[in-house]
Amino acid sequence: MRKQITRRLACLCLGVAITGAALALPARAAETNPQGFLRTLAADAFILLSDENLTPANRALAFRQLLRRDFDLPAVSRFVLGRYWRRASSAEQAEFTRLFEDYVVAIYGRRLGNYGSAGLIVTGHRDDGSDGAIVHSRIEPHNGPVIKLDWRMKKRGNGWRVIDIMVEGVSLAMAQRSEFATVIRSSGGRVSGLLTKLRKKTQTLALNQGTASPANASVSTQ
Repeated sequence: MRKQITRRLACLCLGVAITGAALALPARAAETNPQGFLRTLAADAFILLSDENLTPANRALAFRQLLRRDFDLPAVSRFVLGRYWRRASSAEQAEFTRLFEDYVVAIYGRRLGNYGSAGLIVTGHRDDGSDGAIVHSRIEPHNGPVIKLDWRMKKRGNGWRVIDIMVEGVSLAMAQRSEFATVIRSSGGRVSGLLTKLRKKTQTLALNQGTASPANASVSTQ
């Protein structure tokens, strides 16, 4: 039950805050204020979340562009693979990074515009080490309780990048890391087992785009 709730919250927060922006996202200027960074990210997302004319394919394309612009996907990929990253060959690492992006896009970059009107309100931030910040925000759905989101960011050479989202204190990166570790253990400790399942899952989701439920799109160990 906890895992199902976490997935629903993940769909909500990602749908409101990071799905889509424009089919050709503008390059973001280096933002020194992490709160300003998140406000711009949320504003870009809201533009498309209120556009009912977007096709699922175009929404997924825009979502991928926003992920690459505002998230440190290579760092997140290494983190969610955990200790198995060092066990993987360079070829497996490269394929996992690519498949992980496809996986995130396939699950979250689809019909999430239902949550767009809820909006995202940035409420403050605190430093997280010498080059990091945690930005606090909340979502206020019309027909539900307020959801608190904390965005963990790192300052890179080209500005701030998101590396994790905590939904009501639950780290989405940690939850994904645990799920992937379970799949690898069920595959005899081989990263190749996870890669096989990710290939099948992303292909299935792509073929059924717009019909499968993101809440049930986790990588099964079966």
